[in-house]
Amino acid sequence: MIIVSNTGPLIGLAKLRQLGLLSRLATSIYIPPQVQAELLAKSGPESPLLASSLKEVIQVQAPAMLDAAAESVLKRLDEGEKQAIALSRSLPPPVLLLLDDRVGRSAARKLGQPFTGLVGLLLLAKRQGFIPSVTPLLATLRSAGYWVSDEVVSTAQKLAGE
Repeated sequence: MIIVSNTGPLIGLAKLRQLGLLSRLATSIYIPPQVQAELLAKSGPESPLLASSLKEVIQVQAPAMLDAAAESVLKRLDEGEKQAIALSRSLPPPVLLLLDDRVGRSAARKLGQPFTGLVGLLLLAKRQGFIPSVTPLLATLRSAGYWVSDEVVSTAQKLAGE
């Protein structure tokens, strides 16, 4: 499986010190140039981890041109989300798009692009035995300032059997 990510989920994984999950879950990890620019502009304690992953694990690739129908669906998105969705559509399947933004997820859904968010990725990692539990990671994520709603936390805990 290939993973294409937008900025937010990568920042969240870095806050959790769990960027290594990406290479355990996928054969390749890609981001578009705009996401790279957003990650390199990030300051904070997770910045060195992001920079290291950009050098060692994450590949930057420009997305293919979009057809008019897809362009219309993506027109309200910021450039990073637009490029991430376009890149995910231009790679050979199976491709999983990591995207937390609600409007971006809605656009991906309209285009039939498989996606999940950071919490979904953590659930996948637990199902595959790469992490023992999602609950402490969600608590750490929230305490580090990454917004996750109470409803998402509750649903994740139920799905994880925690």
